[in-house]
Amino acid sequence: MMMDRKSSLLRRTKDYFFPPAVASAAEFKAFVTGEAAYLAQKSVFGYCRVKTMQDYDKLMGEALFRDGVEICRWEAYAGTLADTLVLVEGFLRPADPAARSRLAGHIATLYPAWLGEHVPPHRSDWTDRAEAFAARFALSRTAEPAQPAQVVRDTAALVHDIVPIADRLKRNDREVIYGDLRLHALAMHSQMLKRFDRPALVAALTADSTD
Repeated sequence: MMMDRKSSLLRRTKDYFFPPAVASAAEFKAFVTGEAAYLAQKSVFGYCRVKTMQDYDKLMGEALFRDGVEICRWEAYAGTLADTLVLVEGFLRPADPAARSRLAGHIATLYPAWLGEHVPPHRSDWTDRAEAFAARFALSRTAEPAQPAQVVRDTAALVHDIVPIADRLKRNDREVIYGDLRLHALAMHSQMLKRFDRPALVAALTADSTD
């Protein structure tokens, strides 16, 4: 048992200082969905904790508040997943026009596929968010690559609008939520710089893709 704990600690320490590369389609999915979930949870739970302080645990025991937080978390995830895919398309974008088109065409299919893997109780489907992403991505793939500080602004506004905190208490907090989400997006972008094997990823994601 002691050796298992020591091995686990060493592995976590190694991963922190030498994070594993993201080079395959499976690793790409794990990174994108994991980071998007982290961004959503940190922004929603972090904000709720700050606003409710010592009452947070008590409020989470009340169904109305807890359900509101869950709804906000899922809707935020739909936003951060879109944000992350827009960001990585610009980051990975090849110089070759044909490869660029294939990559973007493949990434366009990932959002509805990955988001549709989990449909929370408050929704019957994600059709509206998939349509919104398709329209957004059609523009972003032909524009200059998005920057992490810009890409999450609409998601921050969404969190501000639907987070289950009284309007009088959150009225001036949109920029606060945006600032927090922006910092996490910048940290995610830093991980992309460290971990993405761009040639290998582009090859993996475009292997069987046509646009």
